Amino acid sequence: MEKAGSLLEPLVKRLGIESGVRLSRIRADWNTLFDKTLSLHMSPSRLSDGELLLNVDSPVWLQQLNFYKSQITAKLSAYGIRGVRFRIGKVSPVRVDKEKSPRLPELSSEEAYFIEGLVNTISDAEIRNAVRGAAEKSLRTKKKEQT
Repeated sequence: MEKAGSLLEPLVKRLGIESGVRLSRIRADWNTLFDKTLSLHMSPSRLSDGELLLNVDSPVWLQQLNFYKSQITAKLSAYGIRGVRFRIGKVSPVRVDKEKSPRLPELSSEEAYFIEGLVNTISDAEIRNAVRGAAEKSLRTKKKEQT
């Protein structure tokens, strides 16, 4: 029996949502990756071509975090991160409680139809739900970024 991850990986790549899925995983694990002091002063912002952009809340912390750049990159290498960059920006608190997370835009009927067509041939309910959830979140996030 194949693991769900090995089945989902080609699909995620084909949909072009690989970076979004990896960034979501990083955000979900953020509080466990770094101690509270660091995680309060930096947060993941954008992922592109294996490079993670981190927002930092002050110039002092930006300078301090540059000293730890290689250690931060090493901790994130399990997520396919090959490098990190820092910038001064809004540090978003990473939420553990999903009920308090900001609402994403609703999907159009065309988008919902696309997702159903995508998952209707997947017989395993757990994998089908995982793919549906990833596709919905990707489309909603992309829609929110465009507004």
